[in-house]
Amino acid sequence: MRPLLSAVVAILLAGCTALAPQSDNAAIAWTQFGLGDDPPLIARVLVADGASCPSITVDGTTATMRERQDPRSGLFGRMCEERRTLGTAMHMRIAAGSTVLLDQQVSRNPQTIAVVGDTGCRITSFFDQGCADPAKWPFAQIADQLAKKQPSLIVHLGDYYYREAPCKGSDKNCGRAPYGDRPESWKAEFFGPARNLLARAPWVFVRGNHEDCTRGGYGWTYYFGESPTACEVVYDQSIIRLAGLTLVDVDSAHADDKYAVVPVNRKWQSIADTIVSKVAGTSGPIILMTHVAPYAVCATPCDKTAVADIGGLRAIGAALRTTGRRTILLAGHLHTFQTLDAGGGLSQVIVGNGGADLDPFPVGVSPPPVTSFSFTDWRRTGAKWQEVVPHGTVSGRAQVWGSRHGFGILTPATLGLEMYDVAGQRQFACDLAGEASPRCR
Repeated sequence: MRPLLSAVVAILLAGCTALAPQSDNAAIAWTQFGLGDDPPLIARVLVADGASCPSITVDGTTATMRERQDPRSGLFGRMCEERRTLGTAMHMRIAAGSTVLLDQQVSRNPQTIAVVGDTGCRITSFFDQGCADPAKWPFAQIADQLAKKQPSLIVHLGDYYYREAPCKGSDKNCGRAPYGDRPESWKAEFFGPARNLLARAPWVFVRGNHEDCTRGGYGWTYYFGESPTACEVVYDQSIIRLAGLTLVDVDSAHADDKYAVVPVNRKWQSIADTIVSKVAGTSGPIILMTHVAPYAVCATPCDKTAVADIGGLRAIGAALRTTGRRTILLAGHLHTFQTLDAGGGLSQVIVGNGGADLDPFPVGVSPPPVTSFSFTDWRRTGAKWQEVVPHGTVSGRAQVWGSRHGFGILTPATLGLEMYDVAGQRQFACDLAGEASPRCR
């Protein structure tokens, strides 16, 4: 969670064949959409030292995947890779000998989209979540339940990496565990518990603030990014055109970095200036995915600097809203579930309850109650974005499902979002198709 917003108390989206059981040292395979305008589908496999790259079969044609020639592989592990342009659909199978690592039917017309965020286990010099206790860190359970839902596409809204320090010796659950931005930590945080889910369907990997360049950004860039640069402050946006739905991924990892105010805001302004033309020619709703939620409801008067720091994200959402199409902002960062309606056909949904320690909201009821809100829309401006000025008032309604871990399943055809708990039990459903109150019932 972003430190500056921790004080902003909120009131308040292809079936596969069964895969063989894998050992801890077995290769880990997944597919993902990259960055840029209509990016290709990327297949990636992490392989052990001395192992050969597996075979990949796409629509019946088999080839051997190529090893990624990258000096970072010496630090983060060897990776094999293949890129394919996705037309309407394709069948992809990856196998190492007789072991099937991945078997997917990929389509631009996903029937369901899994939505999860903030999945890592927090260990810092001052806090230990208790990563060995599934009751305290339930991401492995959530990943298994998500895999059982057989989604066609999976969206992770950022914050995979939280193990920044050794666990506290004063904690009775403390045990030897990896920490720091290195492969052992990434395996413990994400690749281990999400192994089966990774192979289930293609992914969109949104970058979180825990993957900025001062924390886990080097690992995120190697595993999920495309840049040859070790870590960048702001990555290009991604525009993924699906059947009747457009996904837009905007990087907000350095939203609270006071040393990166100029490049971050310059990039967001560039996106806001051009995004309408980039989505022209598409139809249906637009889903803007980013880690830091553009809107927040404050129990006390909002910190105007904190609100202004994410004003550029609201500017991008406002630009998309001018298309007249239903616009939904998907975010994480706050460790809870929340829907927020800002009016004018724009809604925000936070799904940040995927495993990290929950924010201190009251225990949620199902469905969540509706709360009205209003706050000043502060924005940054000036030659060096040093000025903070008001940009009108934002008013609307919010619903929050308090201190509960879980995940969401979005049905694109109806824009219905169902929320599930750790055990995979449905809790309530949210109608995101239009204006509705309450949105979640």
